[in-house]
Amino acid sequence: MAELNTSKPFGIDEVALNKIDWKLALKRVIHDQRSDFIYAPHLNFIYRKAGDELVEVVRRDLKNGQYSPGVPITIEVPKPFRIRVKVKSKRLGPSYSRPGSILLPRDRILYQALADEAAPIVKNRTDTTRSFSHVLAAYDEPSMFLPTRHCWNQLQKALSQYAKSKTDRYVLKVDIANFFGSLNQHTLINELGDAGYPSGLSSRLEAMLVRYTGDRSSRGILQGMHPSDLLGNYYLAPVDRFLSERGMPSARYVDDIYIFLKSVDSADPLVRDLVPLLRSYDLVMNEAKSALIPKSSLFTEEPDLEALFAAAVDEVAEQLKEEEFDADYGFQSEWDDDDDEDGDDDTDLELEATKILFASVSDYPGNEENIERFCLPIFATAQSDYALEHVIAAFKKRPAMAQIYSSYLATFIEQQSVRGFLTALLSQEDLADWQKIWILAALSQVGRPDDDSVREATRILQDQRRHEALRGVAAIFVGRFGDHARRKMLVSSYPSLSMYVQAAIYYSSRRWPKVERNNARANWSGHSPLHNLLTVALERA
Repeated sequence: MAELNTSKPFGIDEVALNKIDWKLALKRVIHDQRSDFIYAPHLNFIYRKAGDELVEVVRRDLKNGQYSPGVPITIEVPKPFRIRVKVKSKRLGPSYSRPGSILLPRDRILYQALADEAAPIVKNRTDTTRSFSHVLAAYDEPSMFLPTRHCWNQLQKALSQYAKSKTDRYVLKVDIANFFGSLNQHTLINELGDAGYPSGLSSRLEAMLVRYTGDRSSRGILQGMHPSDLLGNYYLAPVDRFLSERGMPSARYVDDIYIFLKSVDSADPLVRDLVPLLRSYDLVMNEAKSALIPKSSLFTEEPDLEALFAAAVDEVAEQLKEEEFDADYGFQSEWDDDDDEDGDDDTDLELEATKILFASVSDYPGNEENIERFCLPIFATAQSDYALEHVIAAFKKRPAMAQIYSSYLATFIEQQSVRGFLTALLSQEDLADWQKIWILAALSQVGRPDDDSVREATRILQDQRRHEALRGVAAIFVGRFGDHARRKMLVSSYPSLSMYVQAAIYYSSRRWPKVERNNARANWSGHSPLHNLLTVALERA
């Protein structure tokens, strides 16, 4: 494959360009952004209102050889795992974190389009009897993958089946350290090329990947978008093949690998070969999270919990359509403040089994978040306050759950106690910027906010220490709910802000009085390609 200078603009051959299904890519981006790590309504507005113009801009630049990838928006996202505090205390240590990213619209739709072109190749090269994560949906489905719930259930069935073996007595649980941040982009591209991915597309995909992570010597891919999930899952296909050739039963979910073995001794030759294989792909085993365990340990506390889950699944499945039930354990959240797209608020569900499952949350240490991710979106759909006290008490204890907690609390945002609780959190310095993004997203759902929340959002916007993703949300909040004086502050602050936050302010102007709205368009509409697309979207709002 010819080398491509990743620092220069590039194009795509017109024949290949015309084969790309841009409508599918746009449809999938709109679906995927619901589970983004970053709340960016001004970007989502472009996909929904100016999608055709976005596609034409990307096609034009690629056809003319003038496409240049931009810079992703990346923020540190708390992980469930906490640093251990080695004292006799129940206190939890700081959260580990991972980078969560979104792309600006031009890059995101191209990234999705290139991934869609790779999907059939990936599907043909994936052993679905061993790999259970990110199983591809039908080609024309809005979601690129089958629901996480389905994939996870299939994994559990496979593990249960393998555990019935009379000869395999142990399981080697392998976790890859910093998987998404370590994989070698060049190796990934070569693997795709060997599988039949066209060189004219693979070189462009590599150029984008290098651009996004170039400061890490072409290592890693962005986390938080479906194209990255597809590519990351595919990167470990050689490990599945390695285990298949050795005749070892295995099941993998992203970078968590379960290998069934006859004895402890049989793990020695396996590990001696597996470690160098992983190293050849620039990966290493996570020593802290990999373990060799008796197979019975896989299910020591699972049967009762699985039964509770099964009862709740059956209960809700009888009352909701499949697409309504596709909650992916809480990751899928609609955050749309368009007045003309409000959903039905009259959902009436019977949730006895779901409440029983949620009430067991303290009985299954280590599974709390799985239970919460399943139950809370269902409670939100039913407008049930069953978990309200629990969520308020747990909010600061579980930073990784801020998006799911905020989504649930948004259901009750008209209650003064809920608004007051969330507004108070905005002023607390021990919360991560990522957590505050979702707090503001929840507060955005209120009909009439308290002035305290507008004041806190203004303070966040003016604080240069804050991440631009958070400042962008704060700008939209102030622009929507602030009075004339607040809007004047936005206008005066505009020149000193990043293009991303400027676009957020421009987007918020759609709710301003007509004169101010027209002034915003006259002054800001041509400030960047992003502003150009927002102008088209605003005209259609």
